[in-house]
Amino acid sequence: MKLSNRVALITGGGRGIGRAVAMAYAREGAKVAICARTAAEIEKAVADIRALGDCEGWVCDVSSEESVKEFVTAARSRFGDINVLVNNAGVMIRPAPVTSIDIRKWDYTMAVNVRGVFLVTQAVLPMMIKQKSGAIINLSSDLGRGGYANFAAYATSKWAVEGFTQTLAAEVRPYNIRANTVSPGVVATKMTGYSGSEPESVTDLFVYLASDESKGITGKMLDISHWKSQLR
Repeated sequence: MKLSNRVALITGGGRGIGRAVAMAYAREGAKVAICARTAAEIEKAVADIRALGDCEGWVCDVSSEESVKEFVTAARSRFGDINVLVNNAGVMIRPAPVTSIDIRKWDYTMAVNVRGVFLVTQAVLPMMIKQKSGAIINLSSDLGRGGYANFAAYATSKWAVEGFTQTLAAEVRPYNIRANTVSPGVVATKMTGYSGSEPESVTDLFVYLASDESKGITGKMLDISHWKSQLR
């Protein structure tokens, strides 16, 4: 039980990586609060996670300040202060050259992938600062660490997440709060057309980063396929 007595908040927890991480956390003893935009997904995920541990779910649009505040307030009321935050919610539009990107889709990508990470982090952080501990894990991508043609919107959003996380890690280090990013590779989710490795194959790193095993690990850009060698 690596996460016993801890409260974990996971965005985009209705399916894919978020759901798999939530199940792994519950299995390790954490109390889990998840959110997603679809009520049906939340209901199904919560039912499955409760077979392993304590879980509650809420409908939330992470790009909405009001929605995020309601979610975090409800989760805190249900479980207490948050110890672990996984900013997993994200979207990706169809690949297109810069000249063809619909501006509304560009704005939508930034709203979910960047504004969402900021809003949820900002809502949770005062609890972690007060308790002088916490772990924040932000989902990134290989596209946020290198140049890939026709992925300007998604790649830009993930580069922003990397920059935000690096700055955050430096800012909250005095409070014993860790902030890292994870690039999970190609995982079989709706975003990838269900091609790639199973979501459950990446959860070990998320458990590690949420647990005491990763004390002192902060400001890192971790790749799921190389994380053991990166941490030596």
